[in-house]
Amino acid sequence: MEELGAAQRRGATIYGELIAEASSCVAESPLRPRRDLAVRNTLARLLAQSGLKPEEVGHLNAHGLATRSGDREEAWAIDHVFGQRNQPLPVVAVKSSFGNLGAGSGMVELAASLLSLTHRRLFPVLNYETPDPECPVQVATDPSMEPGNSFIKLNVTPQGQASGLLVRLYEG
Repeated sequence: MEELGAAQRRGATIYGELIAEASSCVAESPLRPRRDLAVRNTLARLLAQSGLKPEEVGHLNAHGLATRSGDREEAWAIDHVFGQRNQPLPVVAVKSSFGNLGAGSGMVELAASLLSLTHRRLFPVLNYETPDPECPVQVATDPSMEPGNSFIKLNVTPQGQASGLLVRLYEG
């Protein structure tokens, strides 16, 4: 990531434009983190900061750790913010392709969504067979799905922390 002018001066390929960043940490006590509220707060702040409406977000790259409680809390928060859209928001989880890369996950997942914007094709969630009725999101399983012109990259911790970036396709 760099300033637009610096990228243009060196002739770099510009994949996307960062238009909002947000984070939140919520815990009712040290032993009761609230990931769901932290994610809801982060998503709402991203939309407010960017000025985008929920319908204008093309896809969401979830933290998607594949734990029952974590995925449900993340899905509930996504549904709370995006559930009223006319078309469901496609949700991807890159960890289904390569596992959890720890501290490096967020950057690799950001790069994956940037490439999906560039190639105009959304990558599917692998090995997704049985939808969890308590995860009310549209998991992207079709490789022909469109990524839209913007996305949210979300990261979450079990301690009730969430952070996110809202990026859109750079159109010069």
